[in-house]
Amino acid sequence: MLTALVVLVTIGAFILGIAISWLAKGYVEDYIENAAYAKSVTHPEMLDENGNIIHDELIYIRPESPWDSEWDEDED
Repeated sequence: MLTALVVLVTIGAFILGIAISWLAKGYVEDYIENAAYAKSVTHPEMLDENGNIIHDELIYIRPESPWDSEWDEDED
């Protein structure tokens, strides 16, 4: 009886491992494909007239928000 139980648990674990690896394979392939696509996409504003990437220093604007400023407390 114990031998049959060990054999069934071993076979069940093997089948479960195959099923989990089959499902994980799909997720990993999708992740790799998405990462390669995201790496290849370039914004058009980063290109010059000839389609070459501009290597200039980036200029960006950061608007002020009420959370960025320090509160000035009146000292009486």
